[in-house]
Amino acid sequence: MPEPLAALVDLLARRHTLAVFWCLRGGSSSFRALAAKVGAAESQLSQRTRELREAGLVEVDEAGEYRLTSHGRRLLGVVEPLAGWAENWATLSPRQRVPRGAASHAADEAG
Repeated sequence: MPEPLAALVDLLARRHTLAVFWCLRGGSSSFRALAAKVGAAESQLSQRTRELREAGLVEVDEAGEYRLTSHGRRLLGVVEPLAGWAENWATLSPRQRVPRGAASHAADEAG
């Protein structure tokens, strides 16, 4: 996996990070409103918002609210279709997820 992609996936996979990012897609939000929406402890939310700010995906506006930066909005354009795909995928049964004629194990899997 390319290093920048791995770094982004690592960032977004941290607890509450993707939830914070997703909450901000609708516009700016105060710290307390984010904490309530995400259900995160303030210390953990503070850490995650700092990481998102350091990554250039989130900024604090003049009113002190968090919002997506232009880079964050561009990333949102990639994440929203992925979210749509995931919604569809989640409705599939395990049997529907395996293509017809697929072996039960890949050649390199123990089985």
